[in-house]
Amino acid sequence: MRFNATIAENAVAPLPASTRSTKPCYERATFTIRDGPIYHGKSFGAKTNISGEAVFTTSLVGYPESMTDPSYRGQILVFTQPLIGNYGVPAPVRDEYGLYKYFESPNIQAAAIVVADAATQYSHWTAVESLAQWCAREGVPAITGVDTRDIVTYLREQGSSLGKITVGEEYDADEDEAYEDPGSINLVKKVSTKSPFHVPSPNGDAHICLIDCGVKENIIRSIVSRGASVTCVPYDFPIHKSAHHFDGVFISNGPGDPTHCRSTSDNLRKLMATSQIPIMGICLGHQLLAIASGANTIKMKYGNRAHNIPALDLLTGKCHITSQNHGYAVDPTTMNSDWKEYFTNLNDGSNEGMIHKTRPIFSTQFHPEAKGGPLDSSYLFDAYLKSVKEYKESNDVLKGGRRARPDPLMIDLLAKERVGVAPPHLNANA
Repeated sequence: MRFNATIAENAVAPLPASTRSTKPCYERATFTIRDGPIYHGKSFGAKTNISGEAVFTTSLVGYPESMTDPSYRGQILVFTQPLIGNYGVPAPVRDEYGLYKYFESPNIQAAAIVVADAATQYSHWTAVESLAQWCAREGVPAITGVDTRDIVTYLREQGSSLGKITVGEEYDADEDEAYEDPGSINLVKKVSTKSPFHVPSPNGDAHICLIDCGVKENIIRSIVSRGASVTCVPYDFPIHKSAHHFDGVFISNGPGDPTHCRSTSDNLRKLMATSQIPIMGICLGHQLLAIASGANTIKMKYGNRAHNIPALDLLTGKCHITSQNHGYAVDPTTMNSDWKEYFTNLNDGSNEGMIHKTRPIFSTQFHPEAKGGPLDSSYLFDAYLKSVKEYKESNDVLKGGRRARPDPLMIDLLAKERVGVAPPHLNANA
């Protein structure tokens, strides 16, 4: 573990209160891959055992954003970057839109983290605690002192595998409990808001309905900052019944197997059959839109999780460096004749997007809003908002004797942040 960085002395907002100890556990720890190798190291997070799907990210920076991304729910996140934690963890401050400035959700979403070298000291003007303190306060186990190069080599060759972290005891393979497979459950149900919430925009009067499958804060920010207010609804919200109240529909990112969200794809199918409203999807939203249009998805060997993946725009021939976090992909050979591929991955040839041939509907597998960067493809939000405003201008009329807009009073009564989503490490049954 690394101790040679300095601690920044800066006054910021206080950290949220916690009923658990915030003191990290530095006992012996073991990371075990089912039917695979066993790695012995040292704990630097919470003293708790956990199992989940072991995946890896090659991102060099942005660990606070990655760890709070709801798409990592149920996963043990292995960092290929050798040193993690050297710039600490920022306070949970909010920006002018009421969104978390440095996090993608209120809590750590990853089941656990694995790093080669954890910095217990840190230096950054926004930092208020160490990575170890943050993990301990959030109840997240973490292990260091293991060979992440060997772990990633195994995962690349064998594919994403179930893993387990055991803390504070001698490891005994004969006493292993069953590995929990997060892919067998509907993870989206755990991370999606339980009732609608609203984020107003001071810059315009367009109104987007965002289907929350585990939305990242910066996706909401990317829309609101461009002049559209956002009402986030649960993943199974029947959007086809109320689309006339909105100027656009957006389907967010989220964790797990898209086939678990059959109600979402069914609702999207009905929406596209009954409305001409502009639609955009990202990551899981892309997969759900594809399923709704009749295409299939596939489980990838080890997925794509990085900030430096090249995606080719098949319409312009330009290549963009993109941020990605997904273990499933759309099979482009199953798209029907109304759609065409929009982007393709230049590393592995997998599908990275699709676009409707005649309607303002498109989606991307990558994240054009990536908070850790890069922002090569952020222009896609501009393209989406352009179609939203055009649709609004042509449809902002009285329909059926009533204005086709949400009631301002009802909007004022909505919550301003996600509702009923319990922190994953406080309540395993959330």
